[in-house]
Amino acid sequence: MAVNLPAPPADAPARPSEVRVLARGLAILRAFEPANEWRTNTELATLTELPKPTVSRLTANLTESGYLIYSAERAAYRLSTSVLALGYVAASNRNLVVIARPLMQEFADQHNLSVVLGSPDGGSMVCNEVAHSRSLLFTLRVRVGSRLRMGQSALGRALIGSMGDAERDRVLARLEETDHETWSVLHGQLKTVVSQMQRRGYVIAAGTLERGTNGVAVVIDTPDGPHGFALGCAAPSGILSVSRIESEVAPDLLALKRRLEADLSVTADGPDS
Repeated sequence: MAVNLPAPPADAPARPSEVRVLARGLAILRAFEPANEWRTNTELATLTELPKPTVSRLTANLTESGYLIYSAERAAYRLSTSVLALGYVAASNRNLVVIARPLMQEFADQHNLSVVLGSPDGGSMVCNEVAHSRSLLFTLRVRVGSRLRMGQSALGRALIGSMGDAERDRVLARLEETDHETWSVLHGQLKTVVSQMQRRGYVIAAGTLERGTNGVAVVIDTPDGPHGFALGCAAPSGILSVSRIESEVAPDLLALKRRLEADLSVTADGPDS
Protein backbone atom coordinates (compact mmCIF):
# COMPACT_ATOMS: atom_id res chain seq x y z
CA MET A 1 0.00 0.00 0.00
CA ALA A 2 1.36 3.39 -0.96
CA VAL A 3 2.15 5.75 1.86
CA ASN A 4 1.82 9.50 1.36
CA LEU A 5 4.71 11.10 3.17
CA PRO A 6 4.23 14.64 4.45
CA ALA A 7 6.01 17.35 2.52
CA PRO A 8 9.06 18.75 4.26
CA PRO A 9 8.51 22.10 5.96
CA ALA A 10 9.47 25.21 4.01
CA ASP A 11 12.35 25.90 6.37
CA ALA A 12 13.68 22.34 6.32
CA PRO A 13 17.47 22.21 6.05
CA ALA A 14 18.89 21.49 2.62
CA ARG A 15 20.09 17.98 1.92
CA PRO A 16 23.85 17.44 1.64
CA SER A 17 23.47 16.71 -2.08
CA GLU A 18 21.66 20.03 -2.61
CA VAL A 19 24.35 21.92 -0.71
CA ARG A 20 27.02 20.19 -2.81
CA VAL A 21 25.31 21.22 -6.07
CA LEU A 22 24.99 24.80 -4.82
CA ALA A 23 28.66 24.90 -3.81
CA ARG A 24 29.71 23.62 -7.22
CA GLY A 25 27.53 26.20 -8.96
CA LEU A 26 29.09 28.98 -6.90
CA ALA A 27 32.54 27.63 -7.71
CA ILE A 28 31.71 27.95 -11.41
CA LEU A 29 30.57 31.55 -10.94
CA ARG A 30 33.66 32.46 -8.90
CA ALA A 31 35.90 31.13 -11.67
CA PHE A 32 35.05 34.17 -13.80
CA GLU A 33 36.63 36.61 -11.35
CA PRO A 34 38.10 39.17 -11.50
CA ALA A 35 37.59 40.34 -15.10
CA ASN A 36 34.60 38.23 -16.22
CA GLU A 37 36.53 36.77 -19.15
CA TRP A 38 35.06 34.23 -21.57
CA ARG A 39 35.81 30.70 -20.33
CA THR A 40 35.26 27.29 -21.91
CA ASN A 41 34.06 24.22 -20.03
CA THR A 42 37.59 22.84 -20.17
CA GLU A 43 39.01 25.99 -18.58
CA LEU A 44 36.29 25.99 -15.93
CA ALA A 45 36.98 22.35 -15.12
CA THR A 46 40.66 23.18 -14.61
CA LEU A 47 39.95 26.24 -12.46
CA THR A 48 37.34 24.54 -10.28
CA GLU A 49 38.94 21.07 -10.22
CA LEU A 50 35.54 19.60 -11.09
CA PRO A 51 34.98 16.82 -13.66
CA LYS A 52 34.27 18.23 -17.10
CA PRO A 53 30.89 16.41 -17.44
CA THR A 54 29.83 18.01 -14.15
CA VAL A 55 30.97 21.42 -15.37
CA SER A 56 29.07 20.96 -18.64
CA ARG A 57 25.84 20.18 -16.76
CA LEU A 58 26.32 23.13 -14.41
CA THR A 59 27.07 25.67 -17.14
CA ALA A 60 24.05 24.49 -19.13
CA ASN A 61 21.80 24.92 -16.08
CA LEU A 62 23.34 28.28 -15.14
CA THR A 63 22.87 29.55 -18.70
CA GLU A 64 19.26 28.38 -18.79
CA SER A 65 18.65 30.13 -15.46
CA GLY A 66 20.14 33.38 -16.76
CA TYR A 67 23.32 33.44 -14.65
CA LEU A 68 25.72 32.83 -17.54
CA ILE A 69 25.89 34.03 -21.14
CA TYR A 70 26.96 31.55 -23.83
CA SER A 71 28.84 32.55 -27.00
CA ALA A 72 28.50 29.98 -29.77
CA GLU A 73 31.37 31.60 -31.68
CA ARG A 74 33.75 31.19 -28.74
CA ALA A 75 32.11 28.06 -27.32
CA ALA A 76 32.57 29.83 -24.01
CA TYR A 77 30.69 31.42 -21.14
CA ARG A 78 30.78 34.58 -19.05
CA LEU A 79 28.70 36.04 -16.21
CA SER A 80 25.38 37.63 -17.12
CA THR A 81 24.27 41.07 -15.96
CA SER A 82 21.91 39.48 -13.43
CA VAL A 83 24.87 37.97 -11.58
CA LEU A 84 26.75 41.25 -11.74
CA ALA A 85 23.69 42.98 -10.30
CA LEU A 86 23.58 40.49 -7.41
CA GLY A 87 26.87 41.84 -6.16
CA TYR A 88 29.65 39.76 -7.66
CA VAL A 89 31.45 43.03 -8.29
CA ALA A 90 30.33 44.78 -5.13
CA ALA A 91 33.56 46.73 -4.71
CA SER A 92 33.34 48.15 -8.22
CA ASN A 93 29.67 48.93 -7.66
CA ARG A 94 30.49 50.99 -4.59
CA ASN A 95 33.25 52.77 -6.48
CA LEU A 96 30.85 53.64 -9.28
CA VAL A 97 28.25 55.11 -6.92
CA VAL A 98 30.86 57.13 -5.03
CA ILE A 99 32.41 58.47 -8.24
CA ALA A 100 29.07 59.08 -9.94
CA ARG A 101 27.22 60.83 -7.10
CA PRO A 102 28.70 64.36 -7.40
CA LEU A 103 28.83 64.18 -11.20
CA MET A 104 25.19 63.14 -11.35
CA GLN A 105 24.16 66.06 -9.15
CA GLU A 106 26.17 68.46 -11.28
CA PHE A 107 24.54 67.05 -14.43
CA ALA A 108 21.05 67.27 -12.89
CA ASP A 109 21.54 70.92 -11.91
CA GLN A 110 23.13 71.87 -15.23
CA HIS A 111 20.31 70.38 -17.32
CA ASN A 112 17.42 70.86 -14.86
CA LEU A 113 16.32 67.22 -14.65
CA SER A 114 16.60 64.01 -12.61
CA VAL A 115 19.49 61.58 -13.06
CA VAL A 116 19.36 57.90 -12.10
CA LEU A 117 22.02 55.18 -11.95
CA GLY A 118 20.46 51.72 -12.03
CA SER A 119 21.28 48.04 -12.27
CA PRO A 120 19.13 45.09 -13.38
CA ASP A 121 17.37 42.74 -11.00
CA GLY A 122 14.90 40.35 -12.60
CA GLY A 123 12.42 42.34 -14.66
CA SER A 124 13.25 45.63 -12.94
CA MET A 125 15.96 48.24 -12.74
CA VAL A 126 17.00 49.03 -9.18
CA CYS A 127 17.98 52.67 -8.56
CA ASN A 128 21.46 52.66 -7.01
CA GLU A 129 21.83 56.46 -6.94
CA VAL A 130 19.46 59.33 -7.73
CA ALA A 131 20.10 63.05 -8.19
CA HIS A 132 17.37 65.66 -8.68
CA SER A 133 17.93 69.17 -9.98
CA ARG A 134 17.72 71.60 -7.08
CA SER A 135 15.79 74.06 -9.26
CA LEU A 136 13.29 71.59 -10.74
CA LEU A 137 9.82 71.88 -9.18
CA PHE A 138 8.63 68.54 -10.59
CA THR A 139 10.85 65.52 -9.93
CA LEU A 140 10.48 61.85 -10.73
CA ARG A 141 8.98 59.80 -7.92
CA VAL A 142 12.14 57.74 -7.53
CA ARG A 143 14.73 57.42 -4.80
CA VAL A 144 17.60 55.07 -4.01
CA GLY A 145 16.18 51.56 -3.87
CA SER A 146 13.20 52.30 -6.13
CA ARG A 147 12.43 49.75 -8.83
CA LEU A 148 11.58 50.76 -12.40
CA ARG A 149 10.06 48.43 -14.97
CA MET A 150 12.82 47.29 -17.29
CA GLY A 151 10.68 47.47 -20.41
CA GLN A 152 9.28 50.93 -19.70
CA SER A 153 12.24 52.86 -18.30
CA ALA A 154 14.98 54.35 -20.44
CA LEU A 155 17.46 52.60 -18.11
CA GLY A 156 16.03 49.16 -18.84
CA ARG A 157 15.63 49.79 -22.54
CA ALA A 158 19.26 50.90 -22.86
CA LEU A 159 20.39 47.73 -21.14
CA ILE A 160 18.17 45.52 -23.31
CA GLY A 161 19.37 47.30 -26.45
CA SER A 162 23.00 46.67 -25.55
CA MET A 163 22.61 42.93 -24.90
CA GLY A 164 23.60 40.16 -27.26
CA ASP A 165 20.79 38.32 -29.01
CA ALA A 166 20.77 35.28 -26.71
CA GLU A 167 20.76 37.28 -23.49
CA ARG A 168 18.13 39.67 -24.85
CA ASP A 169 15.89 36.76 -25.82
CA ARG A 170 16.11 35.35 -22.29
CA VAL A 171 15.26 38.70 -20.71
CA LEU A 172 12.32 39.23 -23.06
CA ALA A 173 11.03 35.71 -22.38
CA ARG A 174 11.15 36.44 -18.65
CA LEU A 175 9.34 39.74 -19.16
CA GLU A 176 6.67 38.04 -21.24
CA GLU A 177 5.94 35.74 -18.31
CA THR A 178 6.18 38.24 -15.45
CA ASP A 179 5.14 41.57 -17.01
CA HIS A 180 3.18 40.82 -20.17
CA GLU A 181 1.75 44.34 -20.46
CA THR A 182 5.18 45.93 -20.57
CA TRP A 183 6.53 43.16 -22.81
CA SER A 184 3.80 43.70 -25.41
CA VAL A 185 4.66 47.40 -25.71
CA LEU A 186 8.42 46.83 -25.74
CA HIS A 187 8.19 43.96 -28.23
CA GLY A 188 6.66 46.29 -30.81
CA GLN A 189 9.43 48.85 -30.28
CA LEU A 190 12.37 46.46 -29.92
CA LYS A 191 13.91 47.13 -33.33
CA THR A 192 13.95 50.86 -32.58
CA VAL A 193 15.51 50.30 -29.15
CA VAL A 194 18.29 48.09 -30.52
CA SER A 195 18.86 50.41 -33.49
CA GLN A 196 19.20 53.46 -31.25
CA MET A 197 21.79 51.75 -29.06
CA GLN A 198 23.80 50.49 -32.03
CA ARG A 199 23.73 53.75 -33.98
CA ARG A 200 23.77 56.36 -31.21
CA GLY A 201 24.86 54.65 -28.02
CA TYR A 202 21.75 55.78 -26.14
CA VAL A 203 18.01 55.08 -25.99
CA ILE A 204 15.20 57.65 -25.80
CA ALA A 205 12.00 56.74 -23.93
CA ALA A 206 9.21 59.24 -24.59
CA GLY A 207 6.31 58.93 -22.16
CA THR A 208 6.90 55.23 -21.43
CA LEU A 209 7.74 55.53 -17.72
CA GLU A 210 5.35 58.33 -16.74
CA ARG A 211 2.90 60.12 -18.99
CA GLY A 212 4.32 63.47 -20.08
CA THR A 213 7.86 62.52 -19.08
CA ASN A 214 10.77 61.90 -21.45
CA GLY A 215 13.97 60.08 -20.65
CA VAL A 216 17.27 59.02 -22.17
CA ALA A 217 19.83 56.47 -20.97
CA VAL A 218 23.25 55.01 -21.72
CA VAL A 219 24.97 51.86 -20.49
CA ILE A 220 27.96 51.96 -18.13
CA ASP A 221 30.63 49.27 -18.52
CA THR A 222 32.67 48.62 -15.38
CA PRO A 223 36.15 47.02 -15.34
CA ASP A 224 34.53 43.87 -13.93
CA GLY A 225 31.93 43.35 -16.64
CA PRO A 226 29.94 44.76 -19.53
CA HIS A 227 26.66 46.67 -19.31
CA GLY A 228 26.12 46.06 -15.61
CA PHE A 229 24.62 49.51 -15.11
CA ALA A 230 22.59 52.09 -16.95
CA LEU A 231 22.72 55.85 -16.42
CA GLY A 232 19.74 57.91 -17.45
CA CYS A 233 17.93 61.16 -16.95
CA ALA A 234 14.32 62.28 -17.22
CA ALA A 235 12.11 65.35 -16.88
CA PRO A 236 8.70 66.59 -18.03
CA SER A 237 8.50 66.69 -21.82
CA GLY A 238 8.01 70.47 -21.69
CA ILE A 239 11.52 70.73 -20.24
CA LEU A 240 13.12 67.71 -21.88
CA SER A 241 11.87 67.49 -25.45
CA VAL A 242 13.14 64.80 -27.82
CA SER A 243 14.90 67.47 -29.89
CA ARG A 244 16.67 68.79 -26.78
CA ILE A 245 17.69 65.26 -25.85
CA GLU A 246 19.23 64.68 -29.27
CA SER A 247 20.98 68.04 -29.59
CA GLU A 248 22.14 68.69 -26.02
CA VAL A 249 21.41 66.19 -23.26
CA ALA A 250 22.35 62.91 -24.97
CA PRO A 251 25.78 64.13 -26.14
CA ASP A 252 26.52 65.37 -22.61
CA LEU A 253 25.27 62.09 -21.13
CA LEU A 254 27.60 60.15 -23.42
CA ALA A 255 30.46 62.37 -22.27
CA LEU A 256 29.53 61.64 -18.64
CA LYS A 257 29.47 57.91 -19.43
CA ARG A 258 32.99 58.08 -20.88
CA ARG A 259 34.25 60.03 -17.87
CA LEU A 260 32.79 57.55 -15.39
CA GLU A 261 34.23 54.57 -17.26
CA ALA A 262 37.64 56.26 -17.44
CA ASP A 263 37.58 57.09 -13.71
CA LEU A 264 36.54 53.52 -12.89
CA SER A 265 39.39 52.16 -15.01
CA VAL A 266 41.92 54.31 -13.14
CA THR A 267 40.47 53.20 -9.80
CA ALA A 268 40.66 49.54 -10.82
CA ASP A 269 44.27 49.87 -12.02
CA GLY A 270 45.37 51.53 -8.79
CA PRO A 271 47.65 54.52 -8.27
CA ASP A 272 50.88 52.64 -8.99
CA SER A 273 49.90 51.03 -12.31
